[in-house]
Amino acid sequence: MNENVIQIDKVIDYALKFSKKDVFQKVSEWAEQNRVLSSKVAKKSGPFSFDYTPYTREIADCFSKNSIIREVAVMKGVQLGFTTSIYDNTIGYSIENNPSPMMIVSADKALLKDYKKVKLDDLIDNSGLRDRIVADTGNRNSRRQGDTATMVEFAGGFLRLAGSHNANDLKSFPIKILLLDELDGYPEEIKGEGNPIKLVVARTDSFGKDKKIGYISTPTLAHSSHIAEYYEKGDKRKYYVPCPFCGEMQELVFYEKNGGLYSDDKGILKDGVIHKPYGIVFNATECRAGDYNSVGYKCKHCGEVANEHHKSLMISRGSWRATAKSKIPFYRSYHISALYSPSKEWWEIVRDFIDAGNDPAKLKVFYNLDLGLPFNDTTAGVNAASIHKLRDGSISNNVLPEGALFLTAAVDVQDDRLEVEIKAWGDRFRNWGIDHRIIKGNTSDAADPCWEELLYIKDEMWSGKQITYMLIDSGDGEKTDLVYRLCADYGEGIIFPLKGLASTVRTKEKYKIVNLMPEYDLQLVEIYVDSYKNQLARWFNQEWRDSDSDYPDGWVSLASGYSDSYLRQLTAEHRVKEVSDTGFVTIRWVNKGRRNEAFDLNVYNLCCAEIFINEYSRKVLRLDASSPMLTFEDLKKEAA
Repeated sequence: MNENVIQIDKVIDYALKFSKKDVFQKVSEWAEQNRVLSSKVAKKSGPFSFDYTPYTREIADCFSKNSIIREVAVMKGVQLGFTTSIYDNTIGYSIENNPSPMMIVSADKALLKDYKKVKLDDLIDNSGLRDRIVADTGNRNSRRQGDTATMVEFAGGFLRLAGSHNANDLKSFPIKILLLDELDGYPEEIKGEGNPIKLVVARTDSFGKDKKIGYISTPTLAHSSHIAEYYEKGDKRKYYVPCPFCGEMQELVFYEKNGGLYSDDKGILKDGVIHKPYGIVFNATECRAGDYNSVGYKCKHCGEVANEHHKSLMISRGSWRATAKSKIPFYRSYHISALYSPSKEWWEIVRDFIDAGNDPAKLKVFYNLDLGLPFNDTTAGVNAASIHKLRDGSISNNVLPEGALFLTAAVDVQDDRLEVEIKAWGDRFRNWGIDHRIIKGNTSDAADPCWEELLYIKDEMWSGKQITYMLIDSGDGEKTDLVYRLCADYGEGIIFPLKGLASTVRTKEKYKIVNLMPEYDLQLVEIYVDSYKNQLARWFNQEWRDSDSDYPDGWVSLASGYSDSYLRQLTAEHRVKEVSDTGFVTIRWVNKGRRNEAFDLNVYNLCCAEIFINEYSRKVLRLDASSPMLTFEDLKKEAA
């Protein structure tokens, strides 16, 4: 061997004797060399291995002392092993190789107690770390053990466990390694302190390039998801796996209707067009009957279908690929769905999808937990493409349909007209637009005939039924006093003024009734309009079911005489997310710059219906609280 090479080897060996062993060790290496899982924390006990969740190895190594990565955001599905493989291993590795001030933050402080008692103590006891846990008091006679419910102390550092709702917990200490868990459950603001994520991240500033911050969470709603926001800042890495047939690398996706790169003969011919789907494929009819044998994964490149038994091999040969350029230096972001989960099978994800159907609440769970994606709630707006389905050509204006139990009316006051809508209500809030009327006139003049015409509606009869309640938008301008006096003098306990409250007001109630005395012998209905708009948007976006008896709750039908203009107005608003300088997030409905009286009339009518149900529950049924179900049942008996 060359003499120079021998001398270089000696120099390297000599240098390594004086170097710390942890300088070159990664989190993944420490975990596989030192960690043992007990049956308390894992289905399979024994030495820890990344072979079970190989997609977590790269992310865990971002928290290694010698990694240049400072911040990591992971938007994920469920049953993927991230807490065990990443956060737990980071804590164990850091106690031994990178002792520092650390903090782990949870949305629920109560859950941290269980985490500490079960997982964290198991990690310390079964990874050779227990003898390192000592209170660094400087006093040999101290009885402190360095291990409490919210703090683990060790030479050179500590681990603090904190809840996201307590500002004092989040800003008490400088932190070098910060682990944020399930941050979509964090509050948008801690009163008087600002955004909790920004508050606690500021604790890492003093450590500069040596800090490590983890943001890991299942997402929630698109407009308010914390993890989606942090994912967007990074390089958006996806985990690519090889097809077992052609070897081409690809991200696992649930289903894409088109875009396959395979030959036409493997596509699907429909209406004269060849479609090339890829991702999870299945026979919906068979699955609904409980037979999931058709479930498989269709390759985007060759069109062959892989089965569940191929998954573990595919994932073991996968790798992360960046799909964007990070907006922040030394920052990575990752997304992964439950399609990669070693413990949740593909057929179970298909079952979740089929069970969800068109139910927004269930679809949200499917998107969040199975796909690891934020859910774009349909209440963000009303679907303009399908709104015309609400108009029913078989229903004539001012004809009470079968099944109608009571009537309400709503009025929107404009300068040159009154817009009025009469609604009929049936079981489970089934509702019909009976008529939409525009009464022309000078609404600033109390003597104008338009107001008298409005009062006639109160006394009209529809198949023996009259309006139970009518609400008029009183506004905040010159017409407010006029509306108050009209309701006080001629309302006869049926017509009441209303006032819409700002979206920033938060309450569990959707409306409240305020006495206007002594100025007026009258009650004002204050409406939290955004709550009603959210509910109505869900109703408007629903699909009709198979039979008249199986209509969805809140199904809306409009008489044939309703105009296209009215229908367009139902789509005039959408929800937006607004973030203040302090990080406070509000979600409110905003107008797209079009007329929206129709949407407002629906809000007021729904409030009328709830007021009637509340009154009926208390005064007729003698209940202590409003009960729509019992009210509808009693009204149906009356009508029979």
